[in-house]
Formats: sequence, structure tokens, C-alpha cells
Amino acid sequence: MEKAREPTGGGGYAFGDFRFAPEARHLSLSGATLRLGARALDMLRILVARAGTVVTADELLTLVWPDVTVEETNLRVQIGALRKVLARGEQGRGAIETVPRGYRFTLPVSRWEDEASEPVLPAEPTRDNLPALLATTVGRAETIAHLGGLLAEQRLVTIAGPGGVGKTTVAVEVARQCLPRFADGICFVDFSSISDPGLVPSALASAFGVGVLSNDPLGGLISYLRKKQMLLLLDTCEHVVDAVASLVESLLSRLSRLRILATSREVLRATGEWAYRLPSLSHPTHTDGLTAADALSFPAVDFFVRCVRATSDRFELGDADADVVAAICHRLDGMPLAIEFAAARVGDLGLREISARLDDRFNALTKGRRTALPRHQTLAATLEWSYQLLRPEEQAMLRQLSVFRGRFTADAALAVAGTRWARPTALTYLSNIFAKSLVTVDIGGEAPLYRLLDTTRAFAAERLTTEESHEASLRHAMHMLASLKALEIDYESGDNRDWTEHHRQLIDDLRGAFDWALSGGGDRDLGLQLIGNAHQICYALSLFDEYARRLKGVLEVTPETSAADPIALGRVWQMYGHAMWQTAEPIQIVIGAFRTALELARHAESVDQQRHALFSLHLAFAQNGDYAECLSVANEYASIAKTFSSFGIALRYQRMMAVGLQAIGDPAGARAFVERVLADEVEPADSGRPRGIRVSSGVAIRPTLARILWLQGYPEQAWECACNGLERARAIDQAIQLVQAIAFGLVPIACWMGKIEAAKEFADLLLVSSLEHSLVLNHRFGQAYQAVLDGTFDAGREPPGGPYLADLLATMDEKAATEAALARDGDERWCTAEMLRIRAARLLAQSDGQCDAEAEALLRRSLDVARRQKTLAWELRTATTLAEHWQRRGRNAEALAVLSPVYERFTEGFDTRDVLRAAAILGFK
Repeated sequence: MEKAREPTGGGGYAFGDFRFAPEARHLSLSGATLRLGARALDMLRILVARAGTVVTADELLTLVWPDVTVEETNLRVQIGALRKVLARGEQGRGAIETVPRGYRFTLPVSRWEDEASEPVLPAEPTRDNLPALLATTVGRAETIAHLGGLLAEQRLVTIAGPGGVGKTTVAVEVARQCLPRFADGICFVDFSSISDPGLVPSALASAFGVGVLSNDPLGGLISYLRKKQMLLLLDTCEHVVDAVASLVESLLSRLSRLRILATSREVLRATGEWAYRLPSLSHPTHTDGLTAADALSFPAVDFFVRCVRATSDRFELGDADADVVAAICHRLDGMPLAIEFAAARVGDLGLREISARLDDRFNALTKGRRTALPRHQTLAATLEWSYQLLRPEEQAMLRQLSVFRGRFTADAALAVAGTRWARPTALTYLSNIFAKSLVTVDIGGEAPLYRLLDTTRAFAAERLTTEESHEASLRHAMHMLASLKALEIDYESGDNRDWTEHHRQLIDDLRGAFDWALSGGGDRDLGLQLIGNAHQICYALSLFDEYARRLKGVLEVTPETSAADPIALGRVWQMYGHAMWQTAEPIQIVIGAFRTALELARHAESVDQQRHALFSLHLAFAQNGDYAECLSVANEYASIAKTFSSFGIALRYQRMMAVGLQAIGDPAGARAFVERVLADEVEPADSGRPRGIRVSSGVAIRPTLARILWLQGYPEQAWECACNGLERARAIDQAIQLVQAIAFGLVPIACWMGKIEAAKEFADLLLVSSLEHSLVLNHRFGQAYQAVLDGTFDAGREPPGGPYLADLLATMDEKAATEAALARDGDERWCTAEMLRIRAARLLAQSDGQCDAEAEALLRRSLDVARRQKTLAWELRTATTLAEHWQRRGRNAEALAVLSPVYERFTEGFDTRDVLRAAAILGFK
């Protein structure tokens, strides 16, 4: 066989109302963009470039998948989906013809070669995540225009109607046509896989990558949407209608630029709602004597014919068959989904056989009643009819596929529902089910993603036997666990910039797997492994609160003394600690969870789990002000790190040592470890990380370096380093990095330097960003900073962020120093010198010379600590306070003697607050 050749050359193609620019990877119909994935576009390019000639299946497989082995079933699925996309245009019907050994593009094609004659492609589209629906909107033009007009006037419009009437198809097309009206785009949220009404805010928030706070589930959403002009399309709301109604009322009352379009089998009954009940497609009521032209004037018949042509290349409706098709559409009450089911069988059975079988089926279901079927019975009857026409093996596969809640790959389908057959056979069954329209496919991505409509899923699930249900659910949960582990490997590779979007569809099926595994008939150990490995995807989608609740529920029924796998249980305790941390539970609970994880890891002799637990404890001790413990854990981690030949583990150890040494008051020793981290920094790997999960060592260490530089007396370098950390965090688009760069770098250093307005701006940014991404702990830092900067901080109460935050606030404004923070004087820490100074300053302010001796002793001790720690910034503050005190007592020479040598050691920062204050005492301008 001649080697397959890929068509080359620039320019583009026109066929009918379609325009196709291969180099720009853009297909449009009458100016509207059609969404296709990379493989489908490659396939179309080959077929169009060789229009009128046969392209064999082998050639397509070689050209479209040059580096991988792909079954021909995958090709058939792509061809079928591509046909449905092209069938949306009048001229696109039958555009791809199946011939022996391959396919042929049948439409006349014209080509442009030069830039001048090439159609102008649309500008970069406004952001949206609308699904690439394959169904056409035939017969709905007036409805779509009417709904678009309603949406221009009303802020909440609900499209109501029975299942299968086409609500989602119409809503998506309305949204697509309205897209230019919304400067900040459109967000599509599918609630069909949500069974718990409490997850409604989380589902909406995760569509944006925004978190929900446990104490304020709408806070992050409101903050994120406050200034945005957007449309929300909320699909399939009927089973969570009360929760959705409450949500939309809250959003619309607080966001004046937001509009909402919803689909539901029942109206929301929310304030301000405009409901539109979508009718079925118009269809003939009298079928005798109809010509083809007469029949095609009815949208239901037109839709039927389009659906047939999407699978049967050369189907044409003639006068002889017009009455038969009209009768089918009438029998199906004009329901688009039912019509699509019936049309999918024309190639197998023929029109008259379909009509006869439908009559038999419907008569049996309605016991011969002559009255019209209610629409939900119409759809149920059509589903039953389609199901009975499948082979027993295909029926079994469809039943088992009902355990999927969201979209799934062919490999996932085979892992769950295709294990009893050889792979090629199972793929053929899946392809046949798709061809019968009982499963949909989205070819908008790299690989086809299948999905059962909620009506089909419910129908198939009802037919699962108890044994089948258990086996399918078990395989589904095992597949999800394997997916989570593969997902972690994919994440660790660091080369996937679209990691979060690529794996987003897993969350719906993860919820289903969790629910089954922890149910009475599930598998508790498998549930432990699932929940313990789900942190990355849950954090990527900012589902902190939901994840925390699930972890807590698991641990309540699985004590650490149980017979469960200690490694799996230890991982759950580890994740529980982090979840509690993110939702701002008391730090003692967090530390307790990490200690339990460490004990279980030691019991299981899992060195890998021990290092994870130690790192977590290190961070928790730092927040709790247990600085000596923080460094001790870093040293223990070092002994474990030596057993791994991992660059990442060595880098983490260096970060831990830097944080630990800085915390106990050894900035010079800490800086040496910081410089090692920065010397090993690798930007490309960091830049591919998904937003909101893990930190880049190079970015995470910069706030620490900035604080060290300030303490050592280099305020300008500290500010530059803090600003650089923020820019790097923004460049890699990680929420956690961004808020940490602000919380631990920019705001404290801005305050220390006297840049109060800058500190306020960054504190506001911290509040907004942490709220948007449900980073509760960082949000509390922002609240405390704001209170200190506004002068409203209550020093009589401990801040909710723990002792470290209390230490930090005291150094930013001595009026914010709490008694507990000042009393923690037993062990030296990074701020000991400043705490001693503040205690002395309060004594001096409260007495008229009676406490001078005690205050001076504290100040001298502060100077000793600052000099020993080599923290020039604290030494300057203390020397300034002592000099001011001595000047008030007339001891000018002593004042200048203590302050001048400290001031002279500064080489920069002469316009910062502390240095200016010292200069004024010394008589400098």
C-alpha cells in the first residue's frame, strides 16, 4: 500500500455555508464557530483536501494518530460525531460518505490560497465553557430569538419542559448567540450529576475554579463575580431546584451585572424568574397524502431526516415515505430525543419496520388507549424500544455504563463495563451504542468523551440487577482510584499546563465512587484509598469544604485502631489535617491529625508517608509558633530525605531548613539554605502547575528571603524580592502562591518599611484572592492585616491565625501586640528582640520614670539578642527606642552613642520609616 501522505499548504476551504481554515484550526457555519477537537479537525482537513476521492481507514488512522496505535472503532466514533456537527448545516447533510475500506467527502469544495481572499476569522472569543453540542436546533430559530430577547430584558430566565424536549440544546444556542453581550463571558454548569443539594454552591464555584468557605459558601462566588458582566447557564436543575433557587436569588440580589439562564423540568419559583415552557417540535397531525416537501416543512420531520443523514450517508426523503416519517414523528410527539433514538435505527431496520415496531411498543405500554401519550411516557417508551433493539451484550454494557455520573473515556467505559469481552469487541459494542444515540460523545478535546444523558442513565440504572450493580460500582471505584494515581503522576511530570481542565470531568464520578464505597454495600478500604488520593483534584477545583466534610465523615467511622490499611488510613489523616487547615479549624486539631498520620506511617514502616507527615507537621508547628519543633522536624526530615535520590525531596528539605532557621532567629543560616533553593530553581517545571494546589519552591521561598533581607538590614532588597515573588506567583497562576506571596512577604514588609498605603492595597488583594479560592487561613491573615492597618485590631483577643500571626502583627504595629505574644519569651525566636522592645516601650509609656530600670534592662537584652541573631532591623528599632528614652532623660551623649553605630551600618533604605526615625534623632535630614 502506498504510504499515507498528509495534505499540506496554507489557505483554507469553503463548502456550502461552512468555512474551514486548517492552519488556524477554525471551522465555522454561517460565521458561527463550531467546536471540534484536534483529532476531528485533523480528520476533516484530510477529507476536505481530498474531496471526491476515497481516503482509506488505514490512511486516516496513520495521519490523524501518527505516533499511537488506535482501534478503528475510535475512528468510527470520530466520523459519526463529525457527521453530526456537519449536519447542523443544510449543505452538510451526508457530507462524509462511507465507502468500502474508507470514507469520501462528497461536497463541492472551493479553496483560497492567498491572505487577501481568506475569510476574516473572528477575534479571540469571549471566555466560555459551553459544551460542543452535536444536536441541531432545527425549528427553534424563533424560540431562540425570543429567549435571547427575554434574556436582554430579564435577569433570570428558566427554560422548562419534560426530559428530551431539547432544553439544553436550545439554552446553549441562546447563550452562544448572546455571548457578545457579556464582556466577561459565560459559565455553563451541569447539575445532572449532583445528588446532594448542599453541593450546588461548590459545583458552581468549581466551574470557575473558585472555592467556597465553610462559613460563607457564597463569599468566594460573590467576590469573584462582583465586577463581572457574565451569564450563568445552569443546566438540569430539577432535582436540586430549591438549592438552585436559593443560590440564584442570593447571586442576583448582590450582583447587578449578572444574568442567569436555567433549564429545569420544573420552574425554579425564584424571585424575578421568567419561565418559558419549551414545546416539542411541530409535527404533522394528519399524515395521509403528505408529499416529502409538505412533511419537511414540519421541524420534527426535518430534524428526523437530519438525524438519519448523520448516520446514513445518502438518505433522501421521498414522497412514498413521507407519510411514514410523519407518522413516526407524530407517534413520538415531536420529542427531539425520542426522534433521535428512532432515526438512529433507520440504517438497520428501515422506516416501515421502525414505524411498525414503535406502534407495537407504544400499544403495549398504553394498553391500546387511543389518547395521545404524555411526553414523559413517550420518551420512556422510545427508550425501552431502543433498548430492546440492542444486542444482549450491548444492553449489558449500557446498563453498566449507568454507574458513570459524568463524561468518560473509551478506556474508562471498558474498565467498568467491558471487562467480559476482548477489547476490540467491547469497543465495537460501545460504538454501536453511540451509533444508536443512547450515548453521546464530545469530540471537542484530544480524545472523545462519552456521556449518558440523565434520562438514559436513569433508565439504564433501573435495569441493573443487584449483582451487576455491585460489580459495576466496584469496577468503577477501582477505575477512579487508578485514575487518581495516574493523575498524580501526570501532575508530577509538570509538563501539562491544562492539568486542571484536563481532569475536571473526574469530580462527578469521584463523588459517585465515594458514595458507593462508603455505603453499606460498598468497600470501606477502597473508599479510604479513594478519599486519600483525591486531594489534588479537589484542591485544584477549590472544593476544600466538601473535601473536608467527606474526610471527616470517613474518619468518624474508621478509627485509627481499626483493621484498615494503615498506609491508606494514614494518608486520610494527613489529608484531613490539611483540609482542616484550609478551612481554618484550630491549629491543635491540625497538628493532632498530622501526628496521627505520622504514627500510622511509622507503624506501617512507610518512609514515604513519614516524610509527608513530617513536612506537614513542620508547617503546622511554624504557624503555631512552635519554632524549635519546626526546626526539629526539618532535621528529622533530613534523615529520611537521604534515603531518596529525589531532587524535589532535597529541595523541600532545604526549604524546611530555611523556614526553621529563620523562625528560631538564625537569618544568616536560613539565607544559606534559601540560596541553595534559588540556585536549583527550575522555572519551566513550575510554570505548568495547576492553580491552587502545590507550591513552587522558588516562588514559595521568596517571602522567606524577603523577610530575612529586611531583618538583616536590607529593606530595599527585601521589597524588591517580595515584589518579584508576587510577579512570579502571578506568572504561574497559582492562587496559593499568590496569596502567600502577599501574606508572608508584601504586606509585612510594606508595614515594616512604612509603606502603609501599599500595605493596605495588598491586604485588600489578599482578602479578595483568598476569598475567591476558599483559602480560609490566608483570608484570616488578610482580615487581621486590614484591622491592624485600619486601627481597629483588638489586641485583647488572640488572632485566629495562630501564634505566628500574632508575632507577625506585633512587629507590624506594636499596638497590635497581644499579651500572649509578648509573654512567649522562654525560647528565642525570630522576633524575640522586637517583643522585648515592645514590652519595654509599654513600661516606659505607663510610668513616670518608675520602671526605667526594668525597661532599660529589657532594651539591653533586646540589643543583645538582635546582635547575636544579626538582625540589624531589630537592633535599629531597639537602639532608637533606647536613644529616645535617654534623650528624654537628658542623656544625649549616651543616646547618640547607642544609635549612631547601628545607623551607620545601613547601606540602603534611607527613606524607610525606621531609618528616617533614627536619622531624626541623630539630627540628619
